[in-house]
Amino acid sequence: MQTKPHGVSLQHHPAGGWRGRAASPLERHRARVAYGFILPALLVLAAILAAPIVFSLYVSLHDWTLFGDQPELIGLDNYVRALSDPAVLASFVRTALFVLITVGAQTVLGFGIALFLFREFGRLRLLGIVLLLPMMISEVVAGLGFRLILSHDVSLLNWLLGLVGIEPQVWLGSDWAFISVMAVDVWQHTPFVILVLFAAMQGLPQDVLEAAKVDGATGFTSVRHIMLPLLMPALLVVVMFRTVFAMRVFTPIYILTGGGPADSTTLLGIEIYRAAFQHYEMGYAAALSALMLLFSMAVGVLYIKLLSREALS
Repeated sequence: MQTKPHGVSLQHHPAGGWRGRAASPLERHRARVAYGFILPALLVLAAILAAPIVFSLYVSLHDWTLFGDQPELIGLDNYVRALSDPAVLASFVRTALFVLITVGAQTVLGFGIALFLFREFGRLRLLGIVLLLPMMISEVVAGLGFRLILSHDVSLLNWLLGLVGIEPQVWLGSDWAFISVMAVDVWQHTPFVILVLFAAMQGLPQDVLEAAKVDGATGFTSVRHIMLPLLMPALLVVVMFRTVFAMRVFTPIYILTGGGPADSTTLLGIEIYRAAFQHYEMGYAAALSALMLLFSMAVGVLYIKLLSREALS
């Protein structure tokens, strides 16, 4: 018998399937005691999370400048301004493109490398550790390091390419800047995908994999029809986390390009920074942040629904 915390027990019926029954008074009492123990922590956590969000929404409804007059209530004017500003709409498009490409690349590379390590980990333990190092480096340090590698004046990458006769490129110029910042993001965050998927692969039922091998399933067939369906919940979780974090990327772009040249790498995070700390329009910046939060929540809800559907299937 399995007991759900909300007071309904599931009991396996001999004919097959699970059937619900009303929980006993003792089970309901235990559930109330359990909720009572975790309630204080939940209230503290809710207050810590809710207070900044509520204040930010309050600020977004005002014409609030950092060094100006008293804040003036203007309703939804900041939101109307944001959604009608071509620069903001362009940053939304660039952010969506950045998320699609980087998360897609991280997922494909992460899955491929995790699968390789899963099959060869006994001989390549040191390689597995080395592949996780980029994830452990702070974004500031990674950004400064790649600025030295990609800078046109002292570019280590151009020096290496010059050794094989390739002309130097302006990697942080208008032609390559967007690709360069995406490459840095892929380099730093692919190890997170590798770690999660490799751990999920370690938990796969070995008897199922062995049975597929005995039945003559090739490597690709085994991955496509057995491993991928079993890994889908972990894959959805890792894609959800990387999507939400990629939507609010700021540090590497600020260090590498500052959003330039010619706004070619200005994503939504850079747009919010400029509104708040260059133009000191705190109300407008708060409205942009609220829009980012709204889109992040929409993406999160979508992935949670996909996870629920996968769990039910």
